[in-house]
Amino acid sequence: MGSSPIHEPRKNKVALVRWTTKPGDNPVTRFVVFFIGVFALCLILMMFIPILRSFGAVVLFTVFFATLMTIPTVSDQRRLMQGLTKRVNDTVAEVTNTPADQLSVKEFRRMVKSGEQLPLLVSGVPGLNLHMERVAMAGKNSPERWLAVLTVVPPENGTASFDRLVAAAIGPGSGTTRANPS
Repeated sequence: MGSSPIHEPRKNKVALVRWTTKPGDNPVTRFVVFFIGVFALCLILMMFIPILRSFGAVVLFTVFFATLMTIPTVSDQRRLMQGLTKRVNDTVAEVTNTPADQLSVKEFRRMVKSGEQLPLLVSGVPGLNLHMERVAMAGKNSPERWLAVLTVVPPENGTASFDRLVAAAIGPGSGTTRANPS
């Protein structure tokens, strides 16, 4: 049996960054879970603290503590996305030699959600695409694995004309035949 095509990298792709996210890492999910837990705690505290027996106090207490407990998750996710964006930007700047192709964290997050590709120019020539891929994993509660990938796009005219163009750029006469003057 051969290896599965899911984990086998294709020849025209290079993975820049790999990261995983757990199903419970979403700040909104965390807030809802904490909200429910703090609300249950507040119902128990109502028996001992008379000020918590009003609707407004329950809402304020619950929202305040659920938000307070969700803040570390939000800051961790922000720090992770900033680090990933920096690593992708460093690699893209190195490959393309163009610092203008930098992604913001917002653009990086949008590319992760949408899966769209960002075409990149290498020395003014198109040939690379940057996109994010989700690696398929078995199981509902398994962590999501992501890749930031550079995909090489072959030239439209084929590799032979590209090789001649490179040979012509490297040195005079190295890619063409010359007739001897008589």
